Amino acid sequence: MIDRLLQFDALLYKMEKLVVSTMLLVMGVVVFLDVVYRVSATAESPLVPDAIEAALGAAAVPVWAAIVGSVVGVLAMRTRGDDRAELKGIGVGVVFAILLALYVKVLPSGLVWSQTLALSLTLWMGMSGACLAAYQRRHLALDIGSKLWPPSLAPKAAAVGHFLTAAFCVLLLVLGFRSIFGVGEGETRIPGHLDTWTDSEMAAGTMTGTVIPKWLVMFSIPFGTAVLAFRFALQGVQVWTGREGLGGDDTLRQLGLEDELAS
Repeated sequence: MIDRLLQFDALLYKMEKLVVSTMLLVMGVVVFLDVVYRVSATAESPLVPDAIEAALGAAAVPVWAAIVGSVVGVLAMRTRGDDRAELKGIGVGVVFAILLALYVKVLPSGLVWSQTLALSLTLWMGMSGACLAAYQRRHLALDIGSKLWPPSLAPKAAAVGHFLTAAFCVLLLVLGFRSIFGVGEGETRIPGHLDTWTDSEMAAGTMTGTVIPKWLVMFSIPFGTAVLAFRFALQGVQVWTGREGLGGDDTLRQLGLEDELAS
């Protein structure tokens, strides 16, 4: 049974790494595009010299982008030893300027939702990061007076610490579910984020400037705490039964018990 749970935990860990990598990529791309828009769509871009802005007005940004892009392109082509470095480098600069102008033209309001999306993903990443740390044994272990116990009882003490941590995660899991699905019945019911979203036919209960429902963002808390509770409980069972050894980054080493048991 424990072996199957460990296999499931390993599979879950691989999926979490993939999801975290995807979220990091999305956040990086979206925030980068938002910054590019902010410095490109303004009439007083901090990247464009004042003299060029005064002379060209609205065309200053794409013209300056073409100049800078051409210089960088030529240098890059020369570094590669290309025979037509100047021509290709200028072509790169011109294409870059055209793409930048189209980007600003197609999105006149910019990516107003980018910061909100990044904050939403940050909460999910925070909980996912805690789950990854728990799997890698990089978390902060709960020490319940491990130095006071005899070496023979040290594994049991470490296991109890994990069980208490899992219990605390379960408490957070319950509170997270209540925040999303509400509490109580009838007139005394306290609605949750999901109630607000469904009762308004998805018109309310969303993140500012986006259609992302708040309940979906807040669901990271019960999801993360459920995974944490599972992993801490599983690690506690491993330590209690002696399946987790003293090598590497295991629980007993983190609690400072490795030297005591080795002696």
